[in-house]
Amino acid sequence: MEVSCTDPSSFAGGESVIAFNYRTKAQMRVLRVSQSKLILVPADSELFHIQAAGSQIYDDMYRDEDKVFTSYKLNTYGTLIDDFKTMAVRFTNVSRLGFGFEVNDFSVKMNHVFDTMIMCDEATIHPKLIVRYAHIQEKTIRYGAEIHSISEKDLSKLRYYLVTQQFLAK
Repeated sequence: MEVSCTDPSSFAGGESVIAFNYRTKAQMRVLRVSQSKLILVPADSELFHIQAAGSQIYDDMYRDEDKVFTSYKLNTYGTLIDDFKTMAVRFTNVSRLGFGFEVNDFSVKMNHVFDTMIMCDEATIHPKLIVRYAHIQEKTIRYGAEIHSISEKDLSKLRYYLVTQQFLAK
């Protein structure tokens, strides 16, 4: 939801607000603040569950195969950087469990921390990812990687990118 206001600087990203329309009220969170408007998303949005992994939490999630989490489709490119080797990859989705990406390279190390660069329109984000899953497909290899660390600024950029991609898809 995009809201115009006279003093958006009094709001902070992630802050909870209540939005009213003619009949209902909704608990929302501020996603982005600009000079004249706010971008709000529902407070219970899966977007706010995307964050760096806590190892104990994710060990429990991987064991319970019945849990389903919202996944956001991506079709963007980036790089995995390991020492002096840089691999170009296509990022296909993101969820609270991490990123999915595809690459035609068997040399991606499992359970290894990679520096990454992911293009989000005009911006780039730089999370550290740990590759946890590999699946060989017909023409490529699909990997799953949890987010080891990500800055608050990059997390905000990622959430905004995901929301704008959803608007463009509709």
